[in-house]
Amino acid sequence: MKTFVHCVALLIALWTSPVLADPLNDARNAGQVVETADGYIAARGKVPGEIKELVADINKRRKTAYDRIAKQNGISTEQVGRQSYKKRMTKK
Repeated sequence: MKTFVHCVALLIALWTSPVLADPLNDARNAGQVVETADGYIAARGKVPGEIKELVADINKRRKTAYDRIAKQNGISTEQVGRQSYKKRMTKK
């Protein structure tokens, strides 16, 4: 479980990196993107194509990371996603 927590912390750090932080935070601040309880993000309402691409890219990266963390810890990808969401919400 300790490894799992460290992996989730690392995962959160990756998504707050400068490469993805500005467009994602801009979209969040504009109300175009929201975090979902399953650990992914979703476009909200009618959004430009670039926002849809951003959402798809980030969710693909998260899925890959969640799969890896789940396999390492013998738990489901869904459990990792939910835990990641909880960690993100406590950082706000």
